[in-house]
Amino acid sequence: MTLKNTIISLALGLAGIATAIAGPVDEARKLYRSGDYVAAAELMKPVVKRSPKDGNANFFYGASLFQLGDYVGAEGPLTVAEGRSVAEAAQILAGMSLDRYDVDGAEEHLDKWAAILKKGKKSIPSEHDAMTSRLIRLRNMLDRVERIEILDSLSVDSADFISYYRLSREAGRILPPDAVGRLVSSGFDDELSTAYMPENNTEILWSAADSTGIYRLYGADILDDGTVDHAAPLDDKLGEGGDAKFPFLMPDGVTLYYANNGENSLGGYDIFMTRRTDGDDGKDYFQGQNVGMPYNSPYDDYMLAIDEASGIGWWATDRNRVPGKVTIYVFAPSQIRVNADPDDPNLAALAMLSDISLSRREGVDYEELLASRLPQTSDEAGHRSAASPRFALDMGNGKVYYRLSDFSNERARSAMLDALGAEARLRKHLEAEEAMREKYRRGDRSLAGAILESERQTETLRRQTASQRNTAVRLETR
Repeated sequence: MTLKNTIISLALGLAGIATAIAGPVDEARKLYRSGDYVAAAELMKPVVKRSPKDGNANFFYGASLFQLGDYVGAEGPLTVAEGRSVAEAAQILAGMSLDRYDVDGAEEHLDKWAAILKKGKKSIPSEHDAMTSRLIRLRNMLDRVERIEILDSLSVDSADFISYYRLSREAGRILPPDAVGRLVSSGFDDELSTAYMPENNTEILWSAADSTGIYRLYGADILDDGTVDHAAPLDDKLGEGGDAKFPFLMPDGVTLYYANNGENSLGGYDIFMTRRTDGDDGKDYFQGQNVGMPYNSPYDDYMLAIDEASGIGWWATDRNRVPGKVTIYVFAPSQIRVNADPDDPNLAALAMLSDISLSRREGVDYEELLASRLPQTSDEAGHRSAASPRFALDMGNGKVYYRLSDFSNERARSAMLDALGAEARLRKHLEAEEAMREKYRRGDRSLAGAILESERQTETLRRQTASQRNTAVRLETR
């Protein structure tokens, strides 16, 4: 055979191979785009074996394995596809590197992704910018991984994970969504998340979807009669453009933990912390701060609760990717944050909590340690019900009423409800007045007139409260 004929035969053979590959690849593309990853992987597996350097075949095989959760099996074919200038392969590999906290690998794949697009004269998509921002956040977080001591980890059903949190009375209560519906007036009956109520039952914090479907944090005071005052959204900036859920207020009444999936999240929901202060029109909240690693991950992390009385902290995460399950980490909170050495060879493992033994001290019986710290019961019986307020009302006939249920006269009971509401308003007014006095003592003399006016209002509120209590007594005893 002449050289010319050899070249022609080789070209025809290659064309035949290309044709043989093109058909299955097109079919795999359709299967992959429709979400049938099992069929796409099965179709591409023999094709990749016959043509191990084909970029498209390797991509649809590797991408299908990735979608099926076989990240180890996906990496090889995707790397081949990336080398054959398949941009989407570089994108997936960059995401995989971010998920395992490989910042150098993520940067390399992002650069290759951009180079492939530029070579093909295609613009850089917003997804590339988003992943680059995520890389920057990841790199910054890895510089400040907190060293915490993990006492235990629990894999539980995601539907009722809150039931596994065991808090002492001093830490307050985490309430299921239906509890909010029972306590709060209409408008919050659906699309609720868990709520939090402190030990003294004076307020409730929760999350609900607004008219646009975005979850926002809400709060309301609980009056002495057990009713909930006007509900109001907390500061919009806490959500950072995303959903905000799972509030937990520390006993100091200032430090609030919550979760959001906004622009400063590493991925999914991250746990954030803010502090609140008294403002002119209610509570003001500072900009939320991401609490960093190991609490947060590229997946959903939420419901951080710290029980100072027992010395135990809790948070939930789906970073371990078990369908229908979340992992609850139980840890020992520290008063002072201590970060891991950025050069620690186990830094990624400490950040991911892939091996909780790395967080533990040698020679400690953690089962015994946890048992000694956990509250013996959920202590629900010890909490005063928000629907059963206590007070002391001298009826003038040798009797003292302590509950609304003590009243036999409905009008008297209603008058006592009004009195309790007035007392709650008086307390809030006095708190605001004291805040003005404190500012005055610190030198703000411009508040002198406002303080005098507030004192006049105080006397009016005191008279109203006394009058309503007297009305309750009169109606009950006449």
